[in-house]
Amino acid sequence: MNPQFPEPENDFDVDVLRGIQEYGWFVLKVPEDAEDPGFAFTVGLWANYLHPELIMFGLSLKVMHEILNLAGNEVSRKMRRFESGQQAEGLIEDHSCTFMDVGSEAYDEYLGYAQWLYRKQMFPVLQCVWPDRQGFFPWHAGFLEELRSHQPILGRN
Repeated sequence: MNPQFPEPENDFDVDVLRGIQEYGWFVLKVPEDAEDPGFAFTVGLWANYLHPELIMFGLSLKVMHEILNLAGNEVSRKMRRFESGQQAEGLIEDHSCTFMDVGSEAYDEYLGYAQWLYRKQMFPVLQCVWPDRQGFFPWHAGFLEELRSHQPILGRN
């Protein structure tokens, strides 16, 4: 196990740490509930590649897992690094996505597991923001209003 990570406390921790050891990162998925959309985020990209962790909201857990794994693969193979303000093609079928810095004020609510893993040491996070079917992002006037609650914007670019 990576000496910078804490000792596992349960079987889930063992699985996460094993995944990070084997692949370099792990994607955690949090299902939607009555108040918040589902989301997924990576752990391990910062520790192994000095690349910001990634988080995204509002698509199916399966799709977000696939997108974040594709991004992790590209980072691990040194094919691509993602930066705040960057529009990236090829992660979401038929659309680009935009990456935005996530402010540390969002870590407690959405990234508690990553905080435990990194032992409360600071680590950067980028949000992968997806457009609606017309290609509008949440900050565009034409973005579909009914999708706004599916994708909270945690940061800035």
